[in-house]
Amino acid sequence: MREISTFKKRIIDYLDTKGIKKAQFYRDTGISNGILNQSSGLTEDNVLRFLNTYKDVNPAWFFSGLGDIKKNIEVGQVNEEVPAPYYTNGQMPKVISVSPEGDENIIMVPVPAQAGYLDGFGDPEFLESLPSYRLPTLNNGTFRIFEVKGHSMFPTIHSGALAVGEWCENWEDDIKDNQIYIIVSKEDGIVVKRCLNRIKKYNNLYLKSDNRREYPSYPIKPEDILEVWTLKTAFIYDFQDPADMYDRVNDLEARLMHVETTMPKINK
Repeated sequence: MREISTFKKRIIDYLDTKGIKKAQFYRDTGISNGILNQSSGLTEDNVLRFLNTYKDVNPAWFFSGLGDIKKNIEVGQVNEEVPAPYYTNGQMPKVISVSPEGDENIIMVPVPAQAGYLDGFGDPEFLESLPSYRLPTLNNGTFRIFEVKGHSMFPTIHSGALAVGEWCENWEDDIKDNQIYIIVSKEDGIVVKRCLNRIKKYNNLYLKSDNRREYPSYPIKPEDILEVWTLKTAFIYDFQDPADMYDRVNDLEARLMHVETTMPKINK
């Protein structure tokens, strides 16, 4: 079995020294859950997140293993913050819910709370007041549940369904054409849409509904977006009967046959 990277070992050493649990580490830094247990290395973004969050870490120790884990900061000394990578869009959720075992729960935003979600964006007290749950198979990431309002995605997702999204950070590259996302924006609130990603080309996302007869597509600029969540699963309660469609097709076929058989009589 491949061992974890040296940088990850040093992060774990630092957390042990400070008495910080991994769940708290993921919550503080915004790094995806489970990263420290994986055999892969650390991205530059995650290194920057760690150093920006825990400012008493000695960079010389972290990168070379030399010196003390914590640096000595003299009184009055100002710490320069490591610049964040340019490609990060939006702010990582600052509040997550953690179970007594240290596992991250999934916060749910029901329709009655969605106005408050926008007004209290980034407000820890409000977010902590929302219900939270654990869902099987959804691990190693930050997820959120949104109750769907309206019929724009019908019949794929009906009003009242629960859409479960995973935090999407790099909008320019990670938002894929015709995939479904939960978009939280200043103007439209919380919407579930298929996206066409043209951020690099036109500085726009194009949001498409599945019910396009009633809900036309429209563009939205990244600066108007607060959060993007990639739809991972949904809880559907309105199960459409496909027999209704088959009955309509069969009825239409019968009518056409009736017209064909009666037309000669009418012509006579």
